[in-house]
Amino acid sequence: MNTLVVALSLAFTGSALADTAVNDPLYITGNYKCTGFDSHDGAFKGDLSVKVNEKSSNFSQNFGAYTFTLEVDLGGDKATYSGYAAAQGQQLAMYFANDSQEAATDRGIGLATITRDQNSKGQYTTTLHKSYYAPDYNGGGHGTETCIKTPQV
Repeated sequence: MNTLVVALSLAFTGSALADTAVNDPLYITGNYKCTGFDSHDGAFKGDLSVKVNEKSSNFSQNFGAYTFTLEVDLGGDKATYSGYAAAQGQQLAMYFANDSQEAATDRGIGLATITRDQNSKGQYTTTLHKSYYAPDYNGGGHGTETCIKTPQV
């Protein structure tokens, strides 16, 4: 399955926000639970892990550089995708590829919008809504994905 849309939603406490902002003021780094729909594979669920590359980021210019891994459950089979992402403000561009050598054409690009909302308790949810295009996967495909950031423990 060739999908990766990332809509990240996270619940932060005030102190967790402060700790995360030190390393990633765009609040993208973390672990997420994802759901999506792929034009070839249908509905899917996955686990996304995003890490900031502080050396390549320029947060004073509102730019972040990231690496990520997405593990997708394909009805008993698992697929792992690795990739790179570049954030500018509330937009995130992503490149991903299936890590399996048997899936050499299972790769694509995505564009996500990052949103952050605060609930009545003052906790934040960061959501990344992604659409993607995989030009070589089964003759070309596309999909959407939403990932919700899990609270830090």
